[in-house]
Amino acid sequence: MIANGDEKRYWELIEAAKAATQMAYCPYSNFPVGVALLTFDDKIYTGCNIENAAYSQTIHAEETALAKAVSDGGIQRAKAAGLTQFDFIKAVAVHTPKGGDPWPCCNCRQSLCEFGLKMDNVGESKDGRMLSKKLADLVPEPLDMEKVLAAVNSKS
Repeated sequence: MIANGDEKRYWELIEAAKAATQMAYCPYSNFPVGVALLTFDDKIYTGCNIENAAYSQTIHAEETALAKAVSDGGIQRAKAAGLTQFDFIKAVAVHTPKGGDPWPCCNCRQSLCEFGLKMDNVGESKDGRMLSKKLADLVPEPLDMEKVLAAVNSKS
């Protein structure tokens, strides 16, 4: 369920993801993907897939957007606001103009889990409706990074 007042901003996020597909470098698959991330402080970061002839070196659109948001100081801004990395990303939109559901692939779902399970994942259905799911709903039994970090930081 989308929080009251977020729908307009989420449509803007979906449009930013659509625009990001135009920057995709995908000569091998010819399958452009665009992503837009919305951070806690209302900044949008976009990303696209960047393919490589050595397929395992292909960079996913979500990874591109995450790298931009983190390298722009997003986590430091969140910490300065009294938040953690788990509150850093409010929402993510994925767009694939050649079809498919607007959800991140499994690899990217795990990458996003690093930043919490509460974020909204939004996209547009084939009939023009907004679709929305929490990351926790897309990753039913995730590696919970809050627990991992708590174990790493414990003194025992």
